[in-house]
Amino acid sequence: MRKQKNIILKISFQKLLFIILLFGLYNSSYSQQLPNYTQYLYNMQIINPAYVGARAELSMSVLSREQWVGVEGAPKTRTFSINGRTRRGLGIGATFVNDQIGLSKINNFNIDASYTLITSKYSRLSFGLKGGITFFDNNLANGITPDNNVNTSTTGNFPNAGFGAFYYNKKFYIGLSMPYILETPQFYIEDNFKETKLTENPNYFLTSGAIFDVSEDLKFKPSTMIRYTANLPLSVDVNANLYYKDIIETGLSYRHENSISALFALIIKEKYRIGYAYDHKFTTLGGNFSTHEIILHLDINLKRNSRWLLSNKCYF
Repeated sequence: MRKQKNIILKISFQKLLFIILLFGLYNSSYSQQLPNYTQYLYNMQIINPAYVGARAELSMSVLSREQWVGVEGAPKTRTFSINGRTRRGLGIGATFVNDQIGLSKINNFNIDASYTLITSKYSRLSFGLKGGITFFDNNLANGITPDNNVNTSTTGNFPNAGFGAFYYNKKFYIGLSMPYILETPQFYIEDNFKETKLTENPNYFLTSGAIFDVSEDLKFKPSTMIRYTANLPLSVDVNANLYYKDIIETGLSYRHENSISALFALIIKEKYRIGYAYDHKFTTLGGNFSTHEIILHLDINLKRNSRWLLSNKCYF
């Protein structure tokens, strides 16, 4: 009897999860909802094209994020980004994002470009543009709702466009961006996604951070990210990280009324970063809603610093 009850509860939970995911997809039909990241400081190009070229002359990141481990249909995200720069202030890069949630899958390709202005001896200001295409596959026909409703599967593609600004020096940065300005038809139930127009509810990102010397071997790096989308709750991240001898980084992150995270990273020869983050999501639904995230980051500095700061540590 208890075993039968557990099976019923498990089925009910899976149906509840499907409803939540489907409801989330439907309510996202009027705005581009980007995947969440914990280690976005080392994957900033995804949300702000002005970040392209701000680090070393060749910068690459690979990130893998597994949300709600053990829950069927939970979100999974894979990203790859690469960017470089020229002597004359031009940065160029590319990103790829593979995102899966429930019965929906996307592959997103973007080309990013930026131009950097010298504002002072120790500070820079860059402006960036983003453009690309997203391919999606919503396999809704295989989904079964509690009411046994069947929805039509949709596949297709749509263009992306976005822009951003980024100001930085050796100890501080602030960025403002809108990564997607076109409407996302990915989650339309009806087959009317061929029309392209400006989105009514874009995502706005404000990011900022600083670094302070606590001692000769220890540095403190607070940072924040504020994400605003009309008709959705304001998302605010507060991060507090510590560097030890520029080799080890540890930190805590709090996302307002959403989750708390811990991260650890190893930095090898100032070029290679291997980072891990664990998120604990606040929820009253029960079950395992924890998230694991791994990032591999590589910086190659070819010592061509005509428009960039001479110091190019792996801090931001």
